[in-house]
Amino acid sequence: MRLDDIIGDVIFISFKDTKRMQEIGIQEPSGHYKLKGYDQLGLWLEHPGIIIKHLEDEKGRPLLPDQQSKEEIDAIFMVHWENVNNMMHYPNRKGYDLPNQYRKKIGFSFKKKQRSKNKE
Repeated sequence: MRLDDIIGDVIFISFKDTKRMQEIGIQEPSGHYKLKGYDQLGLWLEHPGIIIKHLEDEKGRPLLPDQQSKEEIDAIFMVHWENVNNMMHYPNRKGYDLPNQYRKKIGFSFKKKQRSKNKE
């Protein structure tokens, strides 16, 4: 098993220190996250969801409830290697082991050269 093989899949991960994750809204000591990548510093995981509530106008005055809005933001966050307690992958489990764009077979084919019918 290599991490390269599970990029794009949903994994279970538990954290050693959840206090380090609270600033970005991760409160639970473990959970399921989509693995987006990794590097020498740690794992890059898809954030379960950041919602920004627009409760004030551009001058800082409160908006009426019907004028308020929410904006969902896609985000990826890093878990440093020293904060990873355990990880688990679910090979072949529907919804967890997802097709990966990097696993596609890439090859080349050549168009057959057509002979000219007028050749003598």
